[in-house]
Amino acid sequence: MGKRKIGKVVFVAAGLVAVAAILLFLFYGDNFRLFTTFFRKDITSEEIRETAKMFGARGVVSIGLLAMMQVILMFLPAEPVQVVAGAGYGLWTGVLICTAGVFVGNTLIYIAYKIFGNKMSDYYSKNVKIDWKSAKTARGISLIVLILYILPAIPYGMICFFAASTGLKYPRYIILTVLGAVPSVFIGVGLGHLAVAASLVSAAIVFVVLVIIILIMFIKRDALTARLNDYIATKSKPYTSDTSVKKPNGFVSNVLVGAFNIYLFFKFRIKFKNKAGKLSKPSIVLVNHGAFIDFMFSLKFLIKYKPNVIAARLYFYHRKMGVWMKRCGVFPKSMFSADLENAKNCLKVIKNKGMILMMPEARLSTVGRYEGIQESTVRFLYKTGADLYTLKIDGNYFAMPKWGDKPRTGAPLECTLEKLYSSEQLKNTDYDTFARSLDEAMDYDSFKWLASRPQIRYKSKTLAEGLEGILYLCPKCGRECTIETSGRTVRCSACGMETRLTDRYEFEDGYPFKNFQEWYDYQCAELKKKTEADAEYRLTARVELKHSSKDGKTCVRHAGAGECTLTAQGLEYFGTEDGKDVRVFFEKERYYRLLFGANEDFELYDGKEIYFFVPQDKRICVKWYIASCIFGEKIKG
Repeated sequence: MGKRKIGKVVFVAAGLVAVAAILLFLFYGDNFRLFTTFFRKDITSEEIRETAKMFGARGVVSIGLLAMMQVILMFLPAEPVQVVAGAGYGLWTGVLICTAGVFVGNTLIYIAYKIFGNKMSDYYSKNVKIDWKSAKTARGISLIVLILYILPAIPYGMICFFAASTGLKYPRYIILTVLGAVPSVFIGVGLGHLAVAASLVSAAIVFVVLVIIILIMFIKRDALTARLNDYIATKSKPYTSDTSVKKPNGFVSNVLVGAFNIYLFFKFRIKFKNKAGKLSKPSIVLVNHGAFIDFMFSLKFLIKYKPNVIAARLYFYHRKMGVWMKRCGVFPKSMFSADLENAKNCLKVIKNKGMILMMPEARLSTVGRYEGIQESTVRFLYKTGADLYTLKIDGNYFAMPKWGDKPRTGAPLECTLEKLYSSEQLKNTDYDTFARSLDEAMDYDSFKWLASRPQIRYKSKTLAEGLEGILYLCPKCGRECTIETSGRTVRCSACGMETRLTDRYEFEDGYPFKNFQEWYDYQCAELKKKTEADAEYRLTARVELKHSSKDGKTCVRHAGAGECTLTAQGLEYFGTEDGKDVRVFFEKERYYRLLFGANEDFELYDGKEIYFFVPQDKRICVKWYIASCIFGEKIKG
């Protein structure tokens, strides 16, 4: 018998035992006689209080159990139990007792759903004209659950079952379902308390008003249900990364940048030089990309200009992240791929005399130096007719390297803002001259910058951890994917070669290289030799395929598995994709280079979709990136 079947048997058995215990408790001794006393027509308020005292703890348990049962057994009305609780125990104690019962009942339904799944839907199905299927996947599920508690003629058990079926985690589920039930508990208990604590006339007036409100809602239930279904339909529309850029929301942007500034204040030591003066519009500010959080450094100084920021489309696949980014004026780009939407958005910002903040390298630096700009981007910048500025950030790579495990607290950064071209200067400059000057302006080398500042030290105890994400080849034994890191130590698991990283990102005694930039260059040279010696050279790896998220709850989702092959002609994927066997080939001309995440993946965009490949050994991802660069040079030549 499987674990799931055993769970079902245990739950059913426990349920039967619980029901038997409840019935035994209610009908044991004089419990039932005392309980029925509450429902005598001639009972006085004094007798109600006295009966409650006679019940003692038995009364509290009885009321709580009945409140629990009315959730699970939908045909049991909740109001009589709540009125009795209010009359016998007062408002707050009565609410507490009934709410505790609801809490237990809601919890039992959650457990039952986890064991039995949708097989319980027949029990909880009612003639309620709500689009339950769409509601399950709709955004704003918390509000939908709370609205359901307001609508008439929907049993609480059904709402609990629906909430459980949406995949809500138990803490959120129980808070929502109990919170939704509390108003009606207050009303029921309050009526009972009012009947005892005040005059019958007052209680009758309140009761009549409530009945009228309930009748109105019941008469209008179809209209209310239709409004809810309209809301569900709006919230159920598939999320898309498509974006029509808008001006940043000033309040939201300033709040976020305020949070950035607090974070940066405690993490880094930043110096800023403004050699450009007041920036003009329309304009484009070009930022070198050495660290993931370069957008924080940039916005710290440029937020007053309310710039629109370009970011990788990957982050827009996540619904919540994408919505907030769009509100802040951020818009997506499919990196290293043709993206007409991005081009239109850029032109829209320029036309509206705005400012664009972009990182034209379009990927994080691998070893802390300039890696070039795609020619199509250079041509676009040349033709925009906007003023061009550069924001050079030195020290950002060492503060939070692509492969690093975490930010280096206390790391120094130097930011310099300069004007590169005015729109008039661009008109009088030929393309080749512009391209050369752009490369010169964007060029940087973190190790050269660090060499000129001998006073700088990085004190992190885990300074080397993650380096295996960019160092795949052992220079001693020639094995691949054998490099391991721990603390400041780098070693090869195959031959035992070992070295340590100093507080200036150099290897002790210059072994096996002065720094990891030289080690990386060695890898590039070795791979280039292989590709030149073998015209048919290829890389092959088993991979997991991921695509953009369908529900927007994550950035990417599992889409299949198969084999990737990279050659000078392009990238091929052969395997499964959303349950189908596919063979997809991307000609080299369709993409500039592969993107890669250190110790994560290699990837490319196809229009607005991403092909996110996760190999079995993630340390090999950097080799695929290097190979794509080498093959790209051959194509260009």
